[in-house]
Amino acid sequence: MILLSTGTAFSNGSEKEIPATLNPGLNHILDMVTPGSTVSFNPEAITPVLDFVASAKNPDEVFVSDDSFKSPSAYIEMDLNQGLADLLKLSYSPDIPSYMMTPSSMRLGYWKEINQGKESFAELGELMADYEGPVVIRGVETVENTPDIHTGAYYKYDLDRTMVLFKHQGRNVFLSLSRQIGNSLVGKKGAVLGDDEDWNYLYSDEKGINKFGLGWVDSYMYESSSIIVYYETDPGKPLVRCAVFKWLRAGWKNINMVQNHHIYKGMRRWATDYKSIMEHPDLPGADELVHAWLQIGKLDLAELRRANHLYYQSLQKRYDGDKSVSSKWVSSVLGDDSRVDSCDMHELRSVLLVEYLKSVLGKQHEIDVVGLYHLDSGQMRLSSK
Repeated sequence: MILLSTGTAFSNGSEKEIPATLNPGLNHILDMVTPGSTVSFNPEAITPVLDFVASAKNPDEVFVSDDSFKSPSAYIEMDLNQGLADLLKLSYSPDIPSYMMTPSSMRLGYWKEINQGKESFAELGELMADYEGPVVIRGVETVENTPDIHTGAYYKYDLDRTMVLFKHQGRNVFLSLSRQIGNSLVGKKGAVLGDDEDWNYLYSDEKGINKFGLGWVDSYMYESSSIIVYYETDPGKPLVRCAVFKWLRAGWKNINMVQNHHIYKGMRRWATDYKSIMEHPDLPGADELVHAWLQIGKLDLAELRRANHLYYQSLQKRYDGDKSVSSKWVSSVLGDDSRVDSCDMHELRSVLLVEYLKSVLGKQHEIDVVGLYHLDSGQMRLSSK
């Protein structure tokens, strides 16, 4: 696919295998996130991968890896009108949850371990101003995705993560690598409320798939790996090519039900959302986003629950009679906000963070999280719209 800096053009065309000359480089990168890996990063080994990312492509083709990877796969790319340093400050900051920039794909994302310890990692966006040689950060992250558009299923799992910042032919490059650790927890039933672009999702905590005839299914993500490449198109301009290679196996009874086109559609969902946020003229700077997250972090459990009750009560009114809640199951789950009282702090905070992002980007939102900036004498000034 050929992606111009003025927009994004995702393909719906035929599949084509990624050139086999990329396989040694792709395997080298994936070996870095194999559990217990001690593989040292070799920038020269991935030159063919970077050349492929930078090359022009036929817009009528969707690239997939060959059978040697033993997993369905897809590739997607887009050009972002944003400097790499700013991208790292917004998407890979130790002070901003990663899911804030990908609300249609991730419900949660938080680090369990960094560099074999509990400490935070360096601010990568700041490091770009003066670093020599590759910067490599390894850790373990817990992730929970949003409900699938078609099945409603959502999954929670741990990832081995590696991040690499380095220079290639005078340009800065950043790699975000992940490999799933074991099977995910059993898939649970969820739902997309309204349009996916609304970022309103329902989480039932009930195992199964929200699809007629498959409610009984115990589904799992068996394996997932991804390579995200951020490549400076021109060091003198705020323009970065973002390319993603992804492999995924998921299903039930140890049978994989995922095909290449399923992966590509999920990646397109992520990429469309990510680009729209990163290039939004009203997106606050990293410092303001960090401040918002710190404010949310000050709320105790009772305050978080109160805010989430307001959120779900507003959703009930907004989607009353909407076709997205036409099924009896979705309607009954949406009508009962008592599950808020069993949500943990991560889940409760994630709702407020996404609601804050909606408000600053001018999207319809359910609660006024901006009120968190105006705490007087410990009083929480949060209200429904």
